[in-house]
Amino acid sequence: MMKETTILPAIRSHVGDWTFYVTTLSFNDVERLIKAPDEVHERMKLSDWIQREAIETHADAIAKYIQENEQRFLGSLIIGVYDGRPDWAPLHVNYAVNALDATEEQQKILEGKLGLLRLSGEEKLFPIDGQHRVAGIKTALSNSSTDSYLNSEEVSAIFVSHDASTIRGRQRTRRLFTTVNKKAKRVSTAANIALDEDNGFAVVTRQFIDDHWLFEDDRKHISYTSTGSINPADESAITSVVGLYEIVRDLYPSKNKSSFERQRPSDEDINLHLITCIKFLNSLLDKVPEYIDVFINKKYPASYYRKVTSNHLLFRPIGQRAFARSLQVLNVRGRSIEDAVNALLEVDMYLSNPNWHYILWDPISNTMITNKLLLAETQLLTLAGEAPRNKLSGKKLKELLSKSPHETR
Repeated sequence: MMKETTILPAIRSHVGDWTFYVTTLSFNDVERLIKAPDEVHERMKLSDWIQREAIETHADAIAKYIQENEQRFLGSLIIGVYDGRPDWAPLHVNYAVNALDATEEQQKILEGKLGLLRLSGEEKLFPIDGQHRVAGIKTALSNSSTDSYLNSEEVSAIFVSHDASTIRGRQRTRRLFTTVNKKAKRVSTAANIALDEDNGFAVVTRQFIDDHWLFEDDRKHISYTSTGSINPADESAITSVVGLYEIVRDLYPSKNKSSFERQRPSDEDINLHLITCIKFLNSLLDKVPEYIDVFINKKYPASYYRKVTSNHLLFRPIGQRAFARSLQVLNVRGRSIEDAVNALLEVDMYLSNPNWHYILWDPISNTMITNKLLLAETQLLTLAGEAPRNKLSGKKLKELLSKSPHETR
């Protein structure tokens, strides 16, 4: 089938190391040409999750605005282009009749700026900024008749080229996404994890998901939700993307977290922390009998160890974080990951044990306690025969235990 060619009026310009084209698109063009960013990541479920993070929350509201407000106006879209580059044909302005009295200097500046942008139809276009507007436009059109006046409504657009064939090209576009959105509004934790190229923990989390067999799409062991919790109906997940990000962050030395998070670390530092995270997970998969039951022997679903009668610390996001933080403390003290895991696994991990009551588990209401992470870490270290992270942590744990209903601990 012959691809449809699109020709657009445009202004060609540049900023930093980006060349971009400013043009205008009809709503029909937006519907026809702009797709979701499905080639930014390796795992398809990670890609699907990114799309949801980008568009779900505001699409209906924008569609309603477009349909109901006569004085509607939408800000410019920033559009990434991959699988091809737009053909640019500059127009020469004839100043034989200089109606605007443009000076020679002004004429020189304008030379080569104005032109036509040709899309062959082979390109793939996706929104870097303006995901909500694109979704809102599409929703408004889907709610209207095929000959609706909305088809010819227009929105301004800025096109930037994107190279999806290389890791560097995908990184460059993800960085542009988060840079643009950070300036516009606060980016959610989930969106940052999905796209931030400067936050080392986000980079490691994505690579962790892409590289480790446990997170392969068909296994369904990672939940693509926008929170750190796991849906009670989810039988297979051991963590969520946000939960994994928190673990990746917990495994990093506390005093150096901010620098790793705020400015992209070197590839070597990223790789070193990724190796630490993989070693941590592999050690659990090798040494935790319940993990072997679920992930290796497939004897039970992951949800089995979240039941009241078989409630295991390492199948709960808050428990996983307490374990990761405790291991990080021991790692800083010179213990290897394997030795630290062995030491911590000497502790009874079942939350029915009174040692976890009123710290991670409420035995009265039979519900998880999720706001005592530091105390859970301190209790785990203490039960393993190790000193707490600091004296204050130990003091707070003693205060809590002294106030809790009496139980044999």
